[in-house]
Amino acid sequence: MPFLLIFIVVMVLLNLFSSQIIATLKGAIGEAVVSKMLKKLPEDEYIVIDNIMLSTEKGTTQIDHVVLSIYGIFVLEVKNYKGWIIGTDRTRQWTQNIYGKKYKFLNPIWQNYGHVKTLENLLDIPETDFIPMVIFSVNADLKVKTDNLVLYTANFRKKILEFKTIKFTRSDIDLFKTKIDHANIDSKEKRKEHVKQIKQNVQKDKERVKSGNCPKCRGNLVERNGKYGSFTGCSNFPSCRYTVR
Repeated sequence: MPFLLIFIVVMVLLNLFSSQIIATLKGAIGEAVVSKMLKKLPEDEYIVIDNIMLSTEKGTTQIDHVVLSIYGIFVLEVKNYKGWIIGTDRTRQWTQNIYGKKYKFLNPIWQNYGHVKTLENLLDIPETDFIPMVIFSVNADLKVKTDNLVLYTANFRKKILEFKTIKFTRSDIDLFKTKIDHANIDSKEKRKEHVKQIKQNVQKDKERVKSGNCPKCRGNLVERNGKYGSFTGCSNFPSCRYTVR
């Protein structure tokens, strides 16, 4: 009986949470798992910074993890999702399929590229010195077509350790950490503003698509023919590869 009572109480409490809060909790769990694994990297070659929020021209950007190393700057975007994950480098949105129920989310490769560009400006180093990675939970079944590093939590640390070309000195990465620490504006209030900003940007993109404009480069959206039939894409192809999904 005590166990049954506890179970009922837990279920009631879970039902009180909104889907947004539950998603936030799942995300925090995924980030905690990755953070724990990153702490196992050799401290003399790697510096790990978690939960970074930086100001940009358009507002703020939130970065899950940055690993400063003598071999490059690893920028990690973590997705604690389950089910099939379907997408490509070109599509603005990817799809999460759980037993036939489909949910759209922003292409994490694009999302992480924005993080890289922000850090590039902050640290004043070329984009080629960054190694962006998107990391999914082992509960996900990745069915993505990409040349980028999209990995599982089980193997991302091994991939980091494969990079052995020295690009920086220890003094360099210590300086990078100081710059990031000074620029980091993470707080509860800023996170609320960040979430609000994301929702506003998503709505603006939807409105641009309805008006026939590409939300990525502001070009015109036109009907095009591809390998699998006709689709709507940006008229500025190949410089812009945005497609409507």
